[in-house]
Amino acid sequence: MNRIPAQEIAPPMLAPTPPLIRIAVVTTAAPPSANGQARVLGQILAPGALAEPVYFTDQMNIVELEQCHFGRHVALAPPLFQLTARRWGRLLGGLNRSGGLARSVLIRAGEIVEALRTSPVDVVIGCSGNPFDLPATCLAARRLGLPFVAYLFDDPVYQWERGIYRSLARLSERLWSRGAAAVIVPNEVLAREVRQRISGAAVRIVRNPVDPAFIAAAETPRQDDFGLDGRAFHLLYTGSVYSAQASAFRNLVEALDRLHGRFTLDIFTAQHASDLVSRDLGSPYVITHPHASHAESIAHQRAADVLFLPLAFDSPIPEVIQSSAPAKLGEYLASGRPILVHAPKGSFVTELIRDADAGVVVDTPDPNLLADALQRIAADADLRTRIVANAAVLSREFLVERARNDFVAVLTSVLH
Repeated sequence: MNRIPAQEIAPPMLAPTPPLIRIAVVTTAAPPSANGQARVLGQILAPGALAEPVYFTDQMNIVELEQCHFGRHVALAPPLFQLTARRWGRLLGGLNRSGGLARSVLIRAGEIVEALRTSPVDVVIGCSGNPFDLPATCLAARRLGLPFVAYLFDDPVYQWERGIYRSLARLSERLWSRGAAAVIVPNEVLAREVRQRISGAAVRIVRNPVDPAFIAAAETPRQDDFGLDGRAFHLLYTGSVYSAQASAFRNLVEALDRLHGRFTLDIFTAQHASDLVSRDLGSPYVITHPHASHAESIAHQRAADVLFLPLAFDSPIPEVIQSSAPAKLGEYLASGRPILVHAPKGSFVTELIRDADAGVVVDTPDPNLLADALQRIAADADLRTRIVANAAVLSREFLVERARNDFVAVLTSVLH
């Protein structure tokens, strides 16, 4: 048998490793930060298929650089909300604010272009959250000849109350949407709204993710100790309470008062207790705690009896309430604890939880119905077991690996 000398055997051909995608992200809140938008970005934009991202933000004061993080940061100049500080009448005042916003967009676009000419990227992503970032990022991407992707954490038009900002946001959307190679949204409700307004938009859903370690914990829930030793049942909410949640909280406070201390609510928030009192949330059954870190919040969620997920019924921006996808939603689902949703009918949160039978939903602003729901959760062990198990299954839709894969798929599609 003739043998081929070893030196004549060609080495096997290896498939070339695709280069990592380089991205720039323009956002109101960059990771690492306690802000929900920043937490979502920090989980999705992780080492792997992506090169180290470049974050542009005008809120460097909330970025916790001492924490371990993946990404570089470029500080943007504070925006100008008007051209001059002079007080004008209604018409000229509107022009003054419009001019200030337009000027800020142009200045911001120039800052982004200047930074990216020395640090080239493949895709530029603009996030919702203020009136400037989406149009500025679109304009910068056009000047650089790069694909522009819009990442909408909330509705970019209706997140503003009626007035000059909403009008300008609507006009801005008509402009930046023409340059968007893709539009990322966190849920089906916002996807439907965007498709109705932007004809032909390439809308893609990327869920606000949850760490798989939390899901593993949910699959081994803690012992059900409801009602032991006659103690009160502890509801929990983590985060700030603003107009997007306030009316739902007021309904809960009334329900707690009617139940005479059988249930209490613990709120972990950076807000001062006096701020909550000013929103009519003062009650002997509402206990306010200082802001907790993300890891501490997860531990508190696992220790609670019931997790409260509220959205307002009388918000000045009801369209945003309908499409809202709170960043904590996946964590609540993976907590191993029963969830009580108090939010308007037809909203993404109520429909998601109801369809999956993953919690108890009260979609009418009625404290009596809330009180009944709390007593039902406390009395029915089979109900608690069922909704916790269904929530654990639903939480897998929010796996961070799935969100990362969906995100990278969007970037890959706009680059090819």
